[in-house]
Amino acid sequence: MIFPGEIKEEILNLVYPRNIYCICCGNIIDETRTYSLCDHCMLHISWDLAPTRVMGPNLKRLRCTGYGIYERSIIFALKYDEHKYIAETIGEIMRDRLERDSEWEYYRDALLVPVPMHKKKERRRGFNHARLIAEKLSVFSGMEMVDALIRIRETMPMRGLGPEERISNIDGAMEVKPYLSKKVAGRKILLIDDFCTTGSTGGECARALLQEGAKEVRILVFAARIGDQSRAPVDGFDNEAIDNSDY
Repeated sequence: MIFPGEIKEEILNLVYPRNIYCICCGNIIDETRTYSLCDHCMLHISWDLAPTRVMGPNLKRLRCTGYGIYERSIIFALKYDEHKYIAETIGEIMRDRLERDSEWEYYRDALLVPVPMHKKKERRRGFNHARLIAEKLSVFSGMEMVDALIRIRETMPMRGLGPEERISNIDGAMEVKPYLSKKVAGRKILLIDDFCTTGSTGGECARALLQEGAKEVRILVFAARIGDQSRAPVDGFDNEAIDNSDY
């Protein structure tokens, strides 16, 4: 069955082909460009190849990039401008990040679980961006994706809240869907989201999953502002792809 939103997206893709515009700044590019990024944006995104970072007693975080104006533009274009095709590019970036990580063998059999939105907020937006990214990452990596979590109550926007307020805001807001409890039990879980600040949301997701018997929980995000913002050279991130794209 084809849904109205999918028809709209296909029409927009015919009028404005997605692979001829930079997903960050909107400049015209050719279809060979890595991650649909122009030269300028590719060079200014803060690619990160650092190992996992401990976020708390039950959570480790892996990020693809730091967080600045370039990364924010990509996230906002997906979430607020409804450029849902960007989820595919982020999924590809995440796949490459995992494959280049020293613990790639660890992640191979992990279960992908998107961070959930409350049903009212998801209804207003029309989609859960984390689920879209997780679905694309599953396609690119071959890893299994299960939409296992539910947000059982609405929470305040995290923006502007301090660390303690964030923890209090999200405390008890996540649960594993009852019919999927057996699916997560004994499994390594890789949470998927677009952005991470203090890790409070990821920590609450981890609590709910571990409570249902998950073996270990980590979170993979496209961007994070946490810790050092050192930038890996672009050719260190995806050397072969960049060499083949006429940069």
